[in-house]
Amino acid sequence: MKLSSRILLSMLIILIAGLLLSNMVLKKEYNKIDKSDLHWNYTSVLTQPFKYLKIEGGNITKIAFEQNKNCSVRVLNDWQRYHPELIHSFVKNDTLFIKFVHSGSNQNEKDWMKWTTLVRIFSPELLSVEGFNTDFEMFKLKQKSISVNMSGKSKFEVESMIPDMDSINVIQKDSASVEFEMSPDYNSKRREDSVINKGLAIHFGDNTAPPANGLDNIKSDEAMYINSVNANLQGYSILDVGHAQIQSLQLNIADSSAIIMSGGALKKFK
Repeated sequence: MKLSSRILLSMLIILIAGLLLSNMVLKKEYNKIDKSDLHWNYTSVLTQPFKYLKIEGGNITKIAFEQNKNCSVRVLNDWQRYHPELIHSFVKNDTLFIKFVHSGSNQNEKDWMKWTTLVRIFSPELLSVEGFNTDFEMFKLKQKSISVNMSGKSKFEVESMIPDMDSINVIQKDSASVEFEMSPDYNSKRREDSVINKGLAIHFGDNTAPPANGLDNIKSDEAMYINSVNANLQGYSILDVGHAQIQSLQLNIADSSAIIMSGGALKKFK
């Protein structure tokens, strides 16, 4: 066999061996993945328990929260691999502190960050959120009360899985935007809505929940009932509770701020 042929054959063998080895490594990494985890493509950077959140920065991307029995802060794998310095996070006195330290090195990166959820936060409950210049969304929330304090150029959104909330306490400054609405994942097939006594009765089999006063013949998967809203709006902030019927409202609002309310709530508090 000619020398050139031997060289080509050796290169071919090395190439095939490299492909096989690479495949084995990838398969090993794939087998480590928890297939039941919807967010397997995120890396955990913190797993300490917490009940409160203070977050600074992040309005250059999207930050998501979902309830889970285990607490964790996760960063998208593709980002964590090349930019592990995206956030600083730690827990102190049941409070999770997160600070964004990277805002994109060029316009293409900034555009990609804007439409990508780079950070996901999980815990059994989150009793309060304080944010400055952040973009924070709470998905499939199943708790009845929460306190929110947003300032700077911030956006905060809650998508609830329960139609009746006990209380929300909101403080907004600067140009912060806060919105409460029902989750699109709220499954109407699992509940039978029945309007009685000018309220909403929720049936689960033979059990009937007490009517929520103030829903006044409203029958919709988008309708919410909030027992108490305490809001302090300053600057050019805006609070959207337009899908909610509100039993009690305590409002301190600046001339430059705004609140979106349902027709029923406006009639009640005009």
